[in-house]
Amino acid sequence: MNTYSTISTMAKVRIMVVDDHKMFLEGIVSLLKGDEAVEVVTTAKDGLDALKFLKNNQNIDVLITDISMPQLDGSELSKKIHRLYPHINILVLSMHSTGKTISQLLKNGATGYILKNTGKEELIEAIHTVAKGETFFSNEVKNNVMNSMMGNEKTTSIEVKLTRREVEIIRLIASEFTTQEIADKLYISLHTVESHRKNIMRKVDVRNLAGLIKYAIKVGLTE
Repeated sequence: MNTYSTISTMAKVRIMVVDDHKMFLEGIVSLLKGDEAVEVVTTAKDGLDALKFLKNNQNIDVLITDISMPQLDGSELSKKIHRLYPHINILVLSMHSTGKTISQLLKNGATGYILKNTGKEELIEAIHTVAKGETFFSNEVKNNVMNSMMGNEKTTSIEVKLTRREVEIIRLIASEFTTQEIADKLYISLHTVESHRKNIMRKVDVRNLAGLIKYAIKVGLTE
């Protein structure tokens, strides 16, 4: 018996949605119907169901998955997808938003993480961002990760060697201080702040705040 529900539409980003709650699956499919650039290719009830489909059908751009599922959960599914089908970008859609949970999912290959109470616009934005291979985090997830990072003493001994000043600036950026506010607070010039920021982004090899968050999680700043 085929346990997948397949939807045939013309779209740009091809999606698989994995969740063990039928009503939630139907709700996501319904939400995405309004975006002409998205095609929900199939849905699956759990990780094993998803892997069975992908064994013969790898024509998927983004896999949206819950975490808590029977047989094979979202974390283990992400690890297997990342290893077997690296071209598929993974977006986690969950009720859990702790730093430890997010850390594990990202280590297992997820590139996006949003909460189930998100709105349609953020879901669509997350899908299109992740489809391009970029990272996406909902605001609540970003806040939780940054709060965890700010209170963790391991910040001064992260893998990349940062100066004490650079660590200060990361913390202020994470707290949403503007460049001018950082300059005023640290009694340095705007040019100096901008130079530090460029050096930090270069050292940790990221292009934006989302990348910085992902790096912080990977090196254990949220654990």
